[in-house]
Amino acid sequence: RMRLSMPATTDYWVNDTEGDPLFVVTAEANAGLVAVFPGLLGSRRVTFVFDRGGYSPKLFLQILATGFDLLTYRKGRSPRIPRKAFQPHQVVVEGRTISYVLADQEVRLLKGKLSLRQVTRLMDNGHRTAVLTSRRDLAAALVAYRMFERWRQENFFKYLRQEFALDTLAEHAVEPDD
Repeated sequence: RMRLSMPATTDYWVNDTEGDPLFVVTAEANAGLVAVFPGLLGSRRVTFVFDRGGYSPKLFLQILATGFDLLTYRKGRSPRIPRKAFQPHQVVVEGRTISYVLADQEVRLLKGKLSLRQVTRLMDNGHRTAVLTSRRDLAAALVAYRMFERWRQENFFKYLRQEFALDTLAEHAVEPDD
């Protein structure tokens, strides 16, 4: 973006359940989300929401063993779910009613060592998107909403870069305004 030769990096955006950003992790390029996550694991229970770049059942075990939850897309092929398993689901979020056609089931990975919940979305055109989570306390529609609305954080940081020159910040000092 700055048209300078610099070491390549990758940004990982972290947001809360409402899509508001909490922080950004910048790592060396190609380090991969699987390599970055273990350094983020701390003492507060949170749900890591990430895309297929972080898909690793071995990483999932590490996240769960540390006391965290996860929410991600399922990567690769999975057994076909019968059409009759899909049902309409609704959730009200921020005053909006959101509707999905979903199938909700338990799946086992790593030869049965890992049990996760899979919420699969069926689109009008027949396309299916599977989401894996350890959160069994959330309604299926809320699981889908949290996964499919995560783009909001990326748009937030894109806006900050364009409108407020986020990349040029040199310090976190505060100056009083008149």
